[in-house]
Amino acid sequence: MEPTPPFSRRVIDPLNSVAWFAMDALWMVQLAWPAYVAVGLTVATGVWLLAAGWREGRGAFLADLGLNCWIAMNTVWLVADLNGYKPDLAVVVPVAILGAVFLLAAAWYSQDVRRLRIRGR
Repeated sequence: MEPTPPFSRRVIDPLNSVAWFAMDALWMVQLAWPAYVAVGLTVATGVWLLAAGWREGRGAFLADLGLNCWIAMNTVWLVADLNGYKPDLAVVVPVAILGAVFLLAAAWYSQDVRRLRIRGR
């Protein structure tokens, strides 16, 4: 059995989850600078997932685009909150809508969702 390459999706995906969890936990306890470091790791691993999803196919890539929209929304909220501001809805609402579109498109390209559609009804 070959070892998993260190920069594969199988490694980066859980690393993204751990970074995101740390980001939110550090934010919750108001540790700003460590939270910003975790934001950087979350964004970097999110972008890395995009590169991995690109190689896997359209459905994975679209799902990763949706995930990155969620990361962007979470980051805007974190930065605003840690600096005593409300999130700018003019930024986050379009990103939320775009993320939802990407997730719906990812579901559309999923084999499981296509099998559930009933043609002619």
